[in-house]
Amino acid sequence: MKKKILVFLSLCLCLGTVAPMDVTAKKKVTKTADITISAVGDCALGGETKYPTGFHDKYNKNGASYFLKNVKPVFEKDDVTIVNLECVLTSETKRADKKYCYKGPQKYAEILKKGSVEICNFANNHNADYGEKSFKDTKAALKKQKIAYSVGDAIAYAKKNGVVVAFVGFYSSTGISTDYVKKIIEKAKKKSDVLVVTYHWGQMYQYYPNDRQKMLGKLAIDNGADLVLGHHAHIIQGIEKYKGKYIVYGLGDFCYGGGNPDDKDTMIFQQTFHVKNGKLQADLDANIVPCSISGSKTKNDYQPRILKGDEKKNLIAKVNKISKGMNITVDEDGKIK
Repeated sequence: MKKKILVFLSLCLCLGTVAPMDVTAKKKVTKTADITISAVGDCALGGETKYPTGFHDKYNKNGASYFLKNVKPVFEKDDVTIVNLECVLTSETKRADKKYCYKGPQKYAEILKKGSVEICNFANNHNADYGEKSFKDTKAALKKQKIAYSVGDAIAYAKKNGVVVAFVGFYSSTGISTDYVKKIIEKAKKKSDVLVVTYHWGQMYQYYPNDRQKMLGKLAIDNGADLVLGHHAHIIQGIEKYKGKYIVYGLGDFCYGGGNPDDKDTMIFQQTFHVKNGKLQADLDANIVPCSISGSKTKNDYQPRILKGDEKKNLIAKVNKISKGMNITVDEDGKIK
């Protein structure tokens, strides 16, 4: 369970560095812990300013707690929740020369805090939609809410019972080099016991990963990653088991102010890492929580909900279909085998 007060041996989140140990403590840290991580896809907090959006109306009427209300019970029970922040949080008005630019005010960082989110991947194609200032403004807004972020060589860390988890984020569609990926992974491995690599990658609206995704996902694991997470397609993609590790190719949209997608299927991917005496155990313990990005089937109300009944059953069947040949199956309860 997440701790609300940061004390020695509790989960410590920090920005870009591992939280220091309390050198005055009498007991030696055993580095033994079960750490549960929840991961979701694109969160565009606000929207495209050229087009009408109801996201701001929902915020003004309901406040920051509204958006992740239905999934917060899941996020509260884990140790770390990571999202892909698919927007900038800024008051800057000069937009980049591109078709879609997503932004919200800096106060929207509280949406993540109220929803029990601790870490953002910020390595994506929208992290400077309003220039370099918007990039810096967003990082400042996250820092104010004590939310860590990962982008390039800025690595986010979480710690529990002395066990350190590193989160590394890459935007791969710009032709990122494999040497750079290896370099950042090596840097993160030196300070962590568990390594999670996130890629913003692939082709939009394609249910199956392309060859580059497969290469980069396996490259990360070959060089020490314990879990690979992906997004960018705006729809979910399959899950692969490779060398005893999971590659989640596409988490889809989640809390998405960028429009009203026809395909509203999404999911929460969860994995519990078991570390004993400083050594990560080989057993895999993962599941998905089938969700929709909206409480409405016809419109986007920006409030992700957990699916039940036939909707849950159908999404699990969909994940199994798009994961065919990837060495996994998802049972009726969402457990990955």
